[in-house]
Amino acid sequence: MIPFKSPELKDREAAAKAVAASGYIGSDASFANIYLLRKKYGTQVALQDGFLFRYYNGQGSRRGYAFPLGEGDVSAALARIVDDARESGRPLEFCLVDEPRAQILREYFNANCVVETDGFSGKDSAGPILHFENNRGDSDYVYSAEALATLAGNQYRKKRNHISRFNRTYGQFELQEIKAENAGVALEIEKSWLKSVAGDSACEPTCECAEAAWAERSEDEKSRMTEYCAIQEALENFDALQMRGTVLYVDGRPVGITMASEIAPGAWDIHFEKVIGEYADNGGYAVINKMFAERLVADGAKFINREEDINIEGLRKAKLSYYPLTILDKTHVTCRLDLHCHPRDLTRHPRDPQCHPRDPQCHPRDLHCHPRDLNCHSRDSQCHPREGGDLLD
Repeated sequence: MIPFKSPELKDREAAAKAVAASGYIGSDASFANIYLLRKKYGTQVALQDGFLFRYYNGQGSRRGYAFPLGEGDVSAALARIVDDARESGRPLEFCLVDEPRAQILREYFNANCVVETDGFSGKDSAGPILHFENNRGDSDYVYSAEALATLAGNQYRKKRNHISRFNRTYGQFELQEIKAENAGVALEIEKSWLKSVAGDSACEPTCECAEAAWAERSEDEKSRMTEYCAIQEALENFDALQMRGTVLYVDGRPVGITMASEIAPGAWDIHFEKVIGEYADNGGYAVINKMFAERLVADGAKFINREEDINIEGLRKAKLSYYPLTILDKTHVTCRLDLHCHPRDLTRHPRDPQCHPRDPQCHPRDLHCHPRDLNCHSRDSQCHPREGGDLLD
């Protein structure tokens, strides 16, 4: 079985190397996300043969194996996942799969899986082996880093107007890099934002509060508190996670934060971005977005991933208003393959002797024992005996 475990800070370097080799720039592959959201989604990881394997124990689209990321034999990595599902009893399902990797799954399972038949006529069973379910709320918004840094062109006119308004309203403002000495300031901004959103009903924003009152909180409150805890842990492990961020100061007052990490060389993921009070109303988000993008571009950034909209209409509108270079759709893939009686190919035998007898005459590739040959489904014990289950069960 794959030796899954909870992600640890020491896994960052090897995981980042595997992700970089894969060329994938989805936000879910950012090690900071993998680590900071490990409790929320019950995330487990393993690093083997140059591949990063992940398993999510969450709900809905955060449940199942992630596509293995790395450089090498992808088919062998997928075979390892199939074996793990068979041996562990986990459902064989994949989450957060983009279209290029969904196509790899189609090709792999079409080439390596036994096709189910009705046991008599040899007619193929209805329906494909893989079932795909899309959730638009899981799609990442990926932008040109240069476009966000310059806001050039008529399409960004409104954004430039927001920045002009901020300039007219406030005297002096600047970004300062998040360091150990101002990490507490960044967390205070998050606390202020959280209280402004939650109102008088909010408890003191601490992770202990979230744990103590978890059952009594609404789903929105749980989500906000989970994010708060992730921000707190990110600030505590800022260097270990190789994160980068800034605090927005207006006339010396801290009013906004942004935090990011590099998914792969040249591709950055914006994890958190908050501006409080009137500063948000007067264009603060446009300001911190542009100024931070300028810094990333100066350091070689080509793409900025601003993550998903989780099906919130206002958030979707805001992300679309920055004109993404691409929307990285992700899908949940469920395999209908019976792992106990349908091995990956005709030469493999699962451990259950009732599924495929080890008599080599039962699985040759000649017509005498091919499952489509009606003579192969008699009561001849040398072929596919019907007693105790056969290839078609």
